[in-house]
Amino acid sequence: MTPPKPYTAKLEDKAQLNERFVQYKFELVTPNELQFSAGQYVSIKVSDQGVRRSYSICSSPAVMHGFELLIDHQPAGVGCTFLENLQFGQEIELLAPLGVFTIKPDQEETEIALVATGSGIAPFLSMLYERLQVDQDMRPITLYWGMRHANLLFWEDEFEVLTQAFPHFRFHPVISQAEPAWPLCRGRVTDCLNTHEQPAGVGYYLCGNAAMIADVSKTLLAKGVSEAHIHHEKFY
Repeated sequence: MTPPKPYTAKLEDKAQLNERFVQYKFELVTPNELQFSAGQYVSIKVSDQGVRRSYSICSSPAVMHGFELLIDHQPAGVGCTFLENLQFGQEIELLAPLGVFTIKPDQEETEIALVATGSGIAPFLSMLYERLQVDQDMRPITLYWGMRHANLLFWEDEFEVLTQAFPHFRFHPVISQAEPAWPLCRGRVTDCLNTHEQPAGVGYYLCGNAAMIADVSKTLLAKGVSEAHIHHEKFY
């Protein structure tokens, strides 16, 4: 792992994905290159008093001149407010890369299951780019993504492109408060996990709030999955 160091970056672009989620694109100023592994995060200084907030990188590790973040603005905390008020070209201070929530090598895990709720999807987009496009990992990869309402989903086009280009990648969106016409998985992500066969040797990567992590971990352990194959990142 590359040790973290201080960076400055400037806001280059942002996209309002829906009423809650915004994707921010930053260009590095100094140093001008960031090497990271998919699943790692940045720690941003969000106040003059030195308050910091951490956010998973959602862009591909192949792009080293900048990085992208997914932000859920519903909590309206100090970090969200800081980012929301940034002007294009304005610089930020950060530490990067941080974290060890990264995919294990194929000698340890023969398949990969990514399980997210809400903004927990952020590190998994980066992981998919890394596994599929950069490293050409041929292990079967399944993404389960839980959201309360279907209209809050985003990145559907990105996932569709990946499923078309890489037949060993499967995507299962799971809606907990689905309309009657919703044709795919409904309920909690654990409900969807229980309807699909979970073969031995799968590495499970979980990202969501503490309750989701506990619920999915309990479900997997009850199905006989080894604790060594359950990896998680918690977002509160």
